[in-house]
Amino acid sequence: MFKIVGAALGVLVLTLAAPAGAQSRLFSDNSEIAITLSGPLSTIQRNAARSTEPRPGTVTLTGAAPQTFNVQIGARGYTRRAGGICSYTPLRLDFGGNAPRGSLFHHQGKLKLVAPCRSGASYQQLVVLEYLAYRLHNEMTPMSFRVRPVRVTYHDTDNGRRDDTRWGFLIEDDTDVAHRNHRAKLDVQTGDVTAAGLDPDAATRVALFEYMISNLDWDMVSGRAGDPCCHNNKLIGAAAAARTSVVPLPYDFDYSGLVNAPYAIPPEGIRVRDVLTRFYRGYCRFNDQLPAVIADVRARRAAFYAAIDDEPELDAGHKRTAHAFLDGFFGVLDDPARVASELTNHCRRG
Repeated sequence: MFKIVGAALGVLVLTLAAPAGAQSRLFSDNSEIAITLSGPLSTIQRNAARSTEPRPGTVTLTGAAPQTFNVQIGARGYTRRAGGICSYTPLRLDFGGNAPRGSLFHHQGKLKLVAPCRSGASYQQLVVLEYLAYRLHNEMTPMSFRVRPVRVTYHDTDNGRRDDTRWGFLIEDDTDVAHRNHRAKLDVQTGDVTAAGLDPDAATRVALFEYMISNLDWDMVSGRAGDPCCHNNKLIGAAAAARTSVVPLPYDFDYSGLVNAPYAIPPEGIRVRDVLTRFYRGYCRFNDQLPAVIADVRARRAAFYAAIDDEPELDAGHKRTAHAFLDGFFGVLDDPARVASELTNHCRRG
């Protein structure tokens, strides 16, 4: 018992010991901002399945003192862009690092904009749940992507269609996550970093987080054929050439059980019934880290529930469902026998 508690305190000390570096204004808090996105949106949508070529547009930050920024707007992703799943193409906004000093978008480069895949209240709730997945990871570790809620009015310059306003969020760039945590972004291919090269605590924490939200659509050291490493993870380290003590940064959680999107299915090769079924994919080599990480995560339970309860865009029914989903996760962590059978003895070789 004392060994586990001591290890947990050690993890907490390591997590909090080094103060985070300066962060951008954009991701310094979680208050909602409002923007108008103007550009040839119909053209981008029409060409998305075969091209991600960006096109010029503008972002206007609305409010008492509106500011307009020139951006390049491009389609991004693959499955939602080219798989016939979504009516609205996921977008990337490139500010080019040219926003004026002191503005909210100063120093910003390429930002992912996450918005509803289709029209309707149910798809809007899915975006809120994915946003909350990022917030839950923020509660677990500062080595995570920060997000900023944004209410976007889409103005299509291709035609005279009425403007459409939808809620979404922006995702922090991985270079900024690295800088904030006194690390560097790694540009690597599959095989450049092995499981043995991962930071043990960080890798265990990511695996437990993905288990918590029941996400299987990821890999910390490999990517899909033809893609850079790693699948739905970015890597950071002490330096750009680091190949040990590497920290994975997971993203893209719409295939998780927490979100439970109607198009989400388990990946090939993992035999589970559906995305609501939790399946631990942490590495066996890091099992010694599990007790301390579990103790730390259990201590943060109230913060996880508060993130859900305090989110004004999530309706009451989805709050109850998200609560129940976390209850299932903590039901495992609170039972040593289930921890052994569903985590420690269910780990991934490698």
